[in-house]
Amino acid sequence: MSHFGILLTETMGISGLTTFMDDNLHLLKETRLHNTKVVIDGNNLYHLIFYNNHVDFLHGGDYDQYARKIKEFFTLLHSCKIQPYVVFDGGYEQDDKKFYTILERVKRRLEMAMDLAKGYRGKVMPLLAYETFKAVLLEINVPFVVCDFEADKEVGILANKLNCPVLSYDSDFYILSLRAGFIPFDSVNFTLQEDTREDGTVYHYLPARRYHVDNFVKFFPSLGKTVLPLLATLLGNDYVDIRIFHSFYSSVRLYEGKTQFRIPKSHTKMQKVISWLESLESYNEGIEKVMGTAVTPAQKETISLAIGKTMDAFTTDKSDSDFCLYSYFEDKHDTEKELPPSRNSVRGYNGSSLPNWFLPKHRQGLIPQIFLDIITLHRIFTLPQVEHPKSQSSHQCSVQLRQLIYGILLSEDIAIEAKKGELLANRKYAVEEYSRQGLYLKKILVCPATTLEGYGPLPRLTEIPGILHTDRKNLLCQALNIPPFTTEEMTGDLELVLGIILYWIKNAQPKVTLNHLRAAVVCLIMLKVKWVLIHHGATGCEENMIEATVLDTSIEIVKEVRTKLHPYNAKPEHNRKHPVDSDLIHGFAQFQSCILVVLHLNYLLQRPFPSPYIPHIFSGTFLYNFCQELEKRRSPDMFICEMLAKDSKLPMVYQSLFDAVMKSLPSDDFTDDSKYKKRSKSHKKKGNANKGISSSSNNAESMVLSPKVKRKNKSGVQYVANCPLTNRFAGLDLSDDSQSESESDQ
Repeated sequence: MSHFGILLTETMGISGLTTFMDDNLHLLKETRLHNTKVVIDGNNLYHLIFYNNHVDFLHGGDYDQYARKIKEFFTLLHSCKIQPYVVFDGGYEQDDKKFYTILERVKRRLEMAMDLAKGYRGKVMPLLAYETFKAVLLEINVPFVVCDFEADKEVGILANKLNCPVLSYDSDFYILSLRAGFIPFDSVNFTLQEDTREDGTVYHYLPARRYHVDNFVKFFPSLGKTVLPLLATLLGNDYVDIRIFHSFYSSVRLYEGKTQFRIPKSHTKMQKVISWLESLESYNEGIEKVMGTAVTPAQKETISLAIGKTMDAFTTDKSDSDFCLYSYFEDKHDTEKELPPSRNSVRGYNGSSLPNWFLPKHRQGLIPQIFLDIITLHRIFTLPQVEHPKSQSSHQCSVQLRQLIYGILLSEDIAIEAKKGELLANRKYAVEEYSRQGLYLKKILVCPATTLEGYGPLPRLTEIPGILHTDRKNLLCQALNIPPFTTEEMTGDLELVLGIILYWIKNAQPKVTLNHLRAAVVCLIMLKVKWVLIHHGATGCEENMIEATVLDTSIEIVKEVRTKLHPYNAKPEHNRKHPVDSDLIHGFAQFQSCILVVLHLNYLLQRPFPSPYIPHIFSGTFLYNFCQELEKRRSPDMFICEMLAKDSKLPMVYQSLFDAVMKSLPSDDFTDDSKYKKRSKSHKKKGNANKGISSSSNNAESMVLSPKVKRKNKSGVQYVANCPLTNRFAGLDLSDDSQSESESDQ
């Protein structure tokens, strides 16, 4: 199974195994999926629903459409009396066994995002998709859980206890021994079918194909189920670098025509592995032959470790965690209690203990799982978005908020090292962010904040639950610099959304235009109008001034507004000759980064504000199209008034929200529209802004520790300082410790 954002990349798994199974469908048996429990790979599922329904990703994501499709999916399961249990991966393992696999996937995501910005084809999961998916599950009461770390083995154990199949697209599940089998997502026809039982009753089902390991193992009578980890090892998986078996592949002869499976001639590696496995008399014989291809003792040790890791990863006999998913779902109320210290086995990067309230919140999805990575690894990946390749990363806009999050999350872990004496500028006291710089992924060390102007010293992680609600709310208000809005009917969720908009505009680099702001405010109204017409009533959230006005407006006028705004929800066509306007979309990419990080900070502070519902805030296609339309208008505000039915109260709502933001902004917080329209041309005249970045930049590292201070160490690694002077870590020793760091990271 397959983070800021959580790493939403393509499915990890065993190389070539899915293709092999697709070519040998006799290993899967037809089944009717109904009246059953099913354990669902959550990381796979939210990708499947997004891409299978062709939800827009190029313009940042249409989350309202995505939310509807999620609900439709679970309604379909309910119609077939299928009870889902959705399981998500948690943090990355502290042994870093998947680090390079993850790093390569993030690099590929970056390449894809930059290609999309230039008009090439591709796909990139939008930044807020996971948070949207989780919010919808909470809304419709679908049971789900977030594991502490990797979920595959825990999914298998849960499915075996429930005696139900696993639904996923991860090829790892072809190897795990599942009593009720594995159903690949792409084998399911998600169109409701109907049939009649012998007693005349009607039932609904989904046609599917079910795989069971016995269907495969029976072709290897000498090996039995030991063939499974051997196969996973030799094909390569997320724990094994396939290059260590180069000598093995060179030594194996290809026995043409001998195998009992259909394998295309072009798949030489698969042909060799399968035919070789068929020739073995025992598992031990196979291990001896593989080890015999190693030339040096070091190679033998590497191969032995790879086999051991795979064996451990693909056994469902014993859990790697003291957290039992079965007990969680069967008796959920117990998990809401704090953990006793004896069961709180997860430790921080420096060895600190997690507060007893932390893991239960994590498992319920009430705090982002990225927090576990920050504490246990001091590392995150800020996921690349479709944005302007020559501008700085859209995530730079929210870096100060992330520093606040780091300051709270690492407070216990850093305190352990602080007792030892001098604080050094390395990963023990900061967070490694892998983020886009130009066209490349670069490692940056970001210091945690320890104080907040207007609030004082940040609370420690253990102190959060005991802080008064008003103090937690004040902390978030000070972080965003939210003013006391005087607008009537200013509810908590709307106050936070306007605070996010304010923070975005103040911190955007390059700056956004007034039309970005106008489009963002109109989008809030459009999404409420859309909801009311589709659902014929209130949203169920706290009723704010937008919703109250829409509900109080005649249905005829609401339909009129919907009709006028609807064309801006249509996906525009882009290609290499007419690529997406990356200047425009970069502004909204920064907006998304701010939304995500503020949601995370609000979660960390145990939601002093109601958590804003993303499908009511952001619709990428509408924002892009409407902002482009506003650029063509001599009087954008008059145009907006017409779009919102000028004789209704909706233009007044728009103006009230727009003014509330503008009153808190200096005029120089925006790019002049005329300058903005010329920006793309000026980029071309300036040439390549990343001229100094070569392919070697892929492995470059930099440390963010304080403003404008740069130096290079002996190895050529760049250190960039970026900590406020009031930060107690600002005076860290910048001595060259890159050698010790690289060793400790392995």
